[in-house]
Amino acid sequence: MTDRKTLEDIVNRFYDVREGNDKDGVLSFAGPDFSFGIVCSGKLAENVPRVCEPAALDAVVTTLISEWDMSRMKTARLYVDGDTVLAHRAGQLRHTPTGREMETEYIDRFTFKDGQIVDLTEFVDTLLIAETIGLVQS
Repeated sequence: MTDRKTLEDIVNRFYDVREGNDKDGVLSFAGPDFSFGIVCSGKLAENVPRVCEPAALDAVVTTLISEWDMSRMKTARLYVDGDTVLAHRAGQLRHTPTGREMETEYIDRFTFKDGQIVDLTEFVDTLLIAETIGLVQS
């Protein structure tokens, strides 16, 4: 098991890279057999399946970076339990294609193995996202 400080440092570096819109940097954090998913249901679930394959992961990260400006999101708190880190994030999120800005909070769950991220699962305000991208009327 990796120590708490190391896990916190990795998560903080991950967010620094993400806020800088560095796709290759984001992808460099993915350990072997990495998977990414956003917890959601209904129409939104059809558009955001869990991804594991490198090509699919590359495409998802490219889309997220180009469509969602997270530069004003900040880490409110990190919670570490063994090889799992929960990151509570809060701040201003901007949907780049529409220019819409919104105040929001979300939780990221990072799972580590041998000091590498092997899973990242996001728990976001799915109604806010669905409204923003036009899947449902606000």
